[in-house]
Formats: sequence, structure tokens, C-alpha cells
Amino acid sequence: MKKPEISRRDFMKIGAAGIGGGILSSTLDPKKLVFGAPLPSKYVDKEVDSCCQFCQVRCTTKVQIKDDRVINVYGNPDNYWTGGAMCPKGKSMVELTYSPHRILHPQLREGDNWKQISYKQALDMVAERILKVKKDHPEDYAHRVALFEPLWESRESELAAKMAIHLAGFPDYSSPGDACIGNSATTLRLCLGSATSTTTLEEILNAETVVLFGANIAEMYPVYTRWLNMAQEKGVKIIYLDPRVTPTSNFCDVQLRPRPGTDGALALGLIRYLIKESLYDRDYVDKYVTGFEDLMKAAEPYTPAKVSEITWIPSDEIVGLAKKLGRRKRTIFWIGGSISRYTNAMQTVRVIIALQAMTGNLSGPGKGIMNVQGGKPGGGEDFNKKYEAHDLDHKLSIRKILYNMKRKRVDVLLLNGAYRRYPDANRVKKAISQVDFVLYRGFFMDAEAQLAHLIIPGTMVYESEGSQYGAQRQVVWRNRAIPRPGETIEDWRFYRDLGKKIAGDTFPSLNSAEDIYELFRKEAPTWKGISLGRLKKSPTGITWPYPEPDEPEKRGSIFPDNRFTTPSGKVELRIPALRAIKWKEPKGSPKEKKKGAGEFPLIFSQGKVVWHWQHTYTNWSSFIGQFSKGNYVLAHPETVQDLGLKDGDRVYLETKIGKLEMTLRVTKSILPGIVWTPSHPAPGSPVPGNAGESINTIIPYYWDKVSAQFNGFGCRLTKS
Repeated sequence: MKKPEISRRDFMKIGAAGIGGGILSSTLDPKKLVFGAPLPSKYVDKEVDSCCQFCQVRCTTKVQIKDDRVINVYGNPDNYWTGGAMCPKGKSMVELTYSPHRILHPQLREGDNWKQISYKQALDMVAERILKVKKDHPEDYAHRVALFEPLWESRESELAAKMAIHLAGFPDYSSPGDACIGNSATTLRLCLGSATSTTTLEEILNAETVVLFGANIAEMYPVYTRWLNMAQEKGVKIIYLDPRVTPTSNFCDVQLRPRPGTDGALALGLIRYLIKESLYDRDYVDKYVTGFEDLMKAAEPYTPAKVSEITWIPSDEIVGLAKKLGRRKRTIFWIGGSISRYTNAMQTVRVIIALQAMTGNLSGPGKGIMNVQGGKPGGGEDFNKKYEAHDLDHKLSIRKILYNMKRKRVDVLLLNGAYRRYPDANRVKKAISQVDFVLYRGFFMDAEAQLAHLIIPGTMVYESEGSQYGAQRQVVWRNRAIPRPGETIEDWRFYRDLGKKIAGDTFPSLNSAEDIYELFRKEAPTWKGISLGRLKKSPTGITWPYPEPDEPEKRGSIFPDNRFTTPSGKVELRIPALRAIKWKEPKGSPKEKKKGAGEFPLIFSQGKVVWHWQHTYTNWSSFIGQFSKGNYVLAHPETVQDLGLKDGDRVYLETKIGKLEMTLRVTKSILPGIVWTPSHPAPGSPVPGNAGESINTIIPYYWDKVSAQFNGFGCRLTKS
């Protein structure tokens, strides 16, 4: 096993967007990685503590103000996790705040035109529409109003939105987890009792080995590469599993390149080898694991030869990895968001958990599982019981909401995010178009705005306050830095105002984001120690759980002494809801033994780049547009040699539901037989580098029990 060999020329063809993470992280001192610096105090009226709202690193920042305008933002140098770093997405918010394309007043659709109205008029219109639903359908109103949950503004906004609709008797909302990491989070909860990561980042310094399961840290969480560097300096071996050579490859000792969607088969093969060679911890399994016999049976067919055939990893590399995992006693697995994006994801995460369990690596220093984007603190069960309508058919998934919308059974949709984040996005668009009244809470005249009947524009990050949660189970607080422009309104304030109108006296009295935070803390026992006063003073945030104010903060393992929060108190591998442990090909894979599987012979994959946060308003930033190239697709020279294609050609990337035209980039950074394309390009962006078609318009509508699939199915390339 070794790092993949690749020429500089081929590596450059990964694209400017891909290289960004590597440049940010490898050409600067990794302990002092700062993207931006403070302006001298003579140019600044004041500095305000804030944080970035995009990814779950939650970089805390210093916002510099002059004449009530943001003139600079830089990373908080006292942040333990980031060391004062931040990535270009956070820097783009200064430009986006003052974008000339931004909507600053409510807009009402009148035919093909828009009419500016006041916030009061807009609020009253939404409330009247919802109350009319209850009046017109007294026996059948519950599922006629639906919510696409707020994503960006603050955690208090999520709470206020769900309180408003639930207390008014409407249980249906779509969570971002439907198209994100719902699979891995759900499996962690079922197997271990908590949906969050089992440890925190600094424990990689205490490990012997760290395995990145598709965790492309340099692009997803670029500021965390400093921790990879510090770990390597201490002698920690970092092993990276990813079919592509990415900027993260620069920070690893070894890279194995499995075929997309086969990590579960690899894990079963590693489990089989450890069992056969008695390289697992029998005492730990006997004390702390249930269902191990089922695991042994499931792993038996996965010989090194079979796993090599499935994954495309040479047998000797599989055996070499198994020996390393069996001999080293402190190992951390870092699960990337990509692992969740297959229909076999829950089985894959279950066997990854099992692999850590059988080697005694779930609890203690230098041990555990980290889940990219999976640091959402728990503890809200008591709050949910009191302030959500739990007696109704609660939390219908996006699929059932879509089903109701398609049949014109939804009268009002509160749309707070991109419908483009779902597979077969045109299906979602068509369903939304069947709704009588769509309110959009956005910032620009983007694809979602084109579906709306009313737009009530939101505030951006510097114009509001609130808490957010991060990948280290940390809670951070953001202060308001500048006044709200025009009649923009925070999500929490809008849903507070709406809740008072549609839920009446059942909606609690809330006058600030602080009030919502304290309301939650009052009902959540594990939050008692995270007071607002302490939170606002912390440059890093405070790590959950924190049940007692006088106790020290608990970083590291969430399961001390291997006390898991499952019904048995043990690691549960036998889970009826997931059925038997079994690896299967992702739906639509060209390797499935089904009729027509060869019609689309290439394996599709897509993902994020360091410059963009998927289908969001970063596409409206000219700063970011410098490094973006619209729609493009990566393919290996062997993949295209028989197709009559060459580097730079305009091609169609086609799946069974559609095709998009894009630029071909031929590179050895990706395995033969696989293609990769970025997920961020957006229709309607005024910035040429960011503009393009949403890749999810050609991603088939495949789901498992919890989340959608975005990778691993068949596709093909043809010249346009």
C-alpha cells in the first residue's frame, strides 16, 4: 500500500476548485493556517465575534466594522479547533452581504412580474393562507401545510420553524438529513445509542492509526488539515479510502482506491480476516457487543480475492490494511459524507462500527468514530415532546411530502432551502409547482424563487444572532454585527411572528434568539451547563453534553467506560429494522446483475469542492467564481480512449433520466470506469464560473430507508 503516483499535470486537471484545499493547507504553516488577517485598528470602528454558517467546522470569526458596514472578516485566533483558520466560503460572505443581486424587500408574484410589499403584508398573507387551510379542511388539514426546514441562519431558527407549524397542528417537514448524512447518523444511533460522532478531533493525536472512509478533509473541512499534519508529526499513520486522488491525498501516508459504493464489502473483508487470524479482541466482544455471531456469518464469504473483485483494490493491499488494524490498538475511523450517499449506506456504516467494536476501538483515548457533518448535539427529546405535535403523524419524510404535493394535497409550502439538493430535482420542481401557495425564504432570484408566489428575504450571517452546532459536538454563538438591510428578517423572527398568528397562545413568548436558546436549555437536561454567558465568551464553543455547570467540559469519547446508550447498554449489531447484515451493490450500479445494467457502463460520482457549499448562494459570489469552471466531468484516459473523446471536449454526461452538457477533463486522478463531477453549479447565477445546470437533475430517484442516493449508479459519456 502506498500513495497513488500521479503527475503534477494530471493533478492540476482535478480542477482549481479541487486544488484549493491543498493550496490553503500545504503551502502555509499548518499550525498557523489563516485565510485573511485583521485590518489595523485605525480603519475599524469595532470588532464583533461571529462564526461561519456553512459547514460544521463552525469557524468562529472576528468581523470588522466601519460605519455599520462589514469591511473584513478573519478567523478567531483563539479557536482551539481551527487555530484561527477559515476557508474561502466564509470570506465570500462579505461580498454576498452587499451583493447588488440581493433581495431586500418582500416580493409578491403578479403574473410574470413581482410587486414589492411590506413585511407586515407578507406575514399576514402567509398566516391567512395557513389559517384558511384549517378552516376549509377542519377534518383533514394536518398534511396540507409542509415545511422545508431552515438551513443556514441559526439553530434557533430551526426550533422556531418547527414549533410554529407543529403547534399549529402541521407535522410535515423535510430535514436536510434526507439528502445528507441521515443514513450514517441513524445507524450510529441504532448501533451505539447516539447519532453523533463518538469522539472529538484532538483524539487523532492519541491514535496510532486514522482511517478516512471517503472523508475528503482538505475540501470538506480544509481548516482541519492542520490536525492531520499534527497527527503525522506524532507518528500517527493516516490511511485514506477514496477512488479519487484529491487534495486530502497530500496529507496521508497511504491511499486505497475502492470502487464507489463498495466500502461495506471492504469492511466485511477486513472483519473476516481479523476473525480468521484471531486479530480481534474477544474479551471486548463478549462484554460489549451483541450480534457478533451474525457478523461472523455475514463476513464469511468475503475472502480477499472476492473483496478485491468487488472493490478493485489489490488483495495484498486489503490484507495489509487488515493486519494494520489488527495489530494497532488505538484507531479512529473518520466517515465521510459520501459514505451516506448510497442505498447500501446503513449496512456499510453498521459494519464499519462493527470493525471498530471487534478491535476494541470505540471508547477511550485515540479511539472512536468521527462522522463528517455528524456532530449535531442531541438532548432535545424532552423539548420535542413539549413543543412539537408528537401526537400527530410526525416527521414525514420528503418523499411523502412530495407524494402529497404531486397529488395537489399540499396547499401551502414554506420553502427555506434548495429543492435542487434532492435527486431527480426536476421531479421535486414539478411537485412544488402543484402547490397553491409557495413561500420562499431566500436571498436571490434563484431557481427556488422562480417557483414561489411570495418571497420574504432572509438575513445573512452578519445581520443576525444565534447558536449553531459543529462537528466536534460544539455549540457556538454568533453576535449580530450590522443592522438588517431593507425588510429582510431572520428566520427565527419570521417563524416566531408566524407561530403567534397560527398557533395562538400555545406558541411561547419569545423576543430574541437568546429566549429560544434558553427555552431549549431549560427542557434539555444535557444542556444545563451550556449557559449563554459561558457560550458567548468562548472563542471555540462549548462541547455537548454538559449537564452540570460545575463539571469540566467533556471532549473526547462520548461513551466513557464503554457505556453505550442503547437499550442493552452494548454495541448492537443485531438490529431488526436493518435486517440481516448484508452488502449489496448501490441501486442502478452497472455491476448489478440486472437486465440493461450495461447500457450505462460507467460509475457515477459527484461531490463538493472547497470553494462552494453545494447548491447554495456561494454561486452568487464573484470572488469564488474566479476559481470555478461551471459543469465539468473527470474521467481517466482509459475510460475515454475507445469513446473518441479527448481532454477539453464538450460532452454529455448521461444517466437513465437525462443528460447534461459539460467539459471533459481527462486525468489519472480518478480510476478507470468512474466519472466524477462537482455538485455546486447553479442555473441563473450571474457569475459565469459558478453558473451551470444542477447535477441532481440527472441523478435517478433512488432511496433507502432514510436518505437519498447520489453516487454509484450507471452513466455514460458521449460527445456533444
